[in-house]
Amino acid sequence: MTTKVKNIITQSWDESSQKLLNYITSKIHQKEDAEDILQDVYIKTISKVDSLRPDTNLNAWLFVVTKNAINDYFRMRQKHPETELTESLASQTEGESTDLEGFCCLDPHINELPEKYKKVIILSEIEGKKHQEIADQLKLSLSAIKSRVVRGRELLKDKFISCCKYHVNEAGKLTGASDCDNDKCPD
Repeated sequence: MTTKVKNIITQSWDESSQKLLNYITSKIHQKEDAEDILQDVYIKTISKVDSLRPDTNLNAWLFVVTKNAINDYFRMRQKHPETELTESLASQTEGESTDLEGFCCLDPHINELPEKYKKVIILSEIEGKKHQEIADQLKLSLSAIKSRVVRGRELLKDKFISCCKYHVNEAGKLTGASDCDNDKCPD
């Protein structure tokens, strides 16, 4: 790679990297994952630069690489759906515990949900099924399933607040460490 090409790429990256990070964050919602994806994009950019044609719009190309990296991220999550609820709850919690074992009362809280929310939370968050699959399985509309997933998550959040003493910050995320007062939960 020539010095001139390296300078052009560096300049383009400097101009685009914050926009790329903002774009990634708008899709991912987890700062650490978004920063990792941005770093992956940078590495891919450097490794693929020799294959670019001279007339390539670098900024557009960077966004294409970024979009592909985001798609890869979601594909990887679909291959490992058992981590989806952990990541979802961890992204809402800024306290000491960030894995399922650290979330006291998870099973009791899910079991306490009204049946219509419990079913969709288990199917979407625990089993990793797509909303359309759930809609087909339960013979409900896709919008009904989406609504129940959102409402079920909100109910779970409320349960963590009331039982486990988490609180919601100004960004709407659960914060704090567990101080559980539910005797069904492990210490």
